[in-house]
Amino acid sequence: MLGKDKYLFFSLWINDIATIVHLDLSNVDDEKKRAAKLAQALMRRQQSVLILDDVWNHFVLEKVGIPVRVNGCKLILTTRLLDVCRRMGCQVKIKVEPFSKEEAWSLFLEKVGHGVALPPEVKDIARSVAKECAGLPLAITVPAGSMRGVDDICEWRNALEILKESKVGQDDMELRFFKY
Repeated sequence: MLGKDKYLFFSLWINDIATIVHLDLSNVDDEKKRAAKLAQALMRRQQSVLILDDVWNHFVLEKVGIPVRVNGCKLILTTRLLDVCRRMGCQVKIKVEPFSKEEAWSLFLEKVGHGVALPPEVKDIARSVAKECAGLPLAITVPAGSMRGVDDICEWRNALEILKESKVGQDDMELRFFKY
């Protein structure tokens, strides 16, 4: 049995996947029945690829209705955690390195507002904010998007301080930007 919080999370995934394959699970409360119905629907599809993005915890695919080792059905998952790949038995693991400082800054500028000219004193703080995001794309886009259109130096300093105060190391970067 999955934990209550995990069940809710997986339930959201299952509902999203079910919607895509035109399956209505709204009246099915039982976890095993939902998984079985989803698995049947996915196995009926020919040549399909299912992408699970930003997986933080391992789980048993069959328990949530994702068939494995079925001809024509491929699964791709993305995660920042190698242990998730190991525990889920991923066949191929591709490590993607964080962005370089230049790539991170370019993405930050794009998300804060492409073509927006930041005042020089704000630009220096914005560079520090981008640097605090450790080259992780999602960690960059969240604060950059929230600072879109802001040119008040106090707000930028505050954003930088929030990121610095919540600093817990690059391995836990995903927790830092959610606090932002």
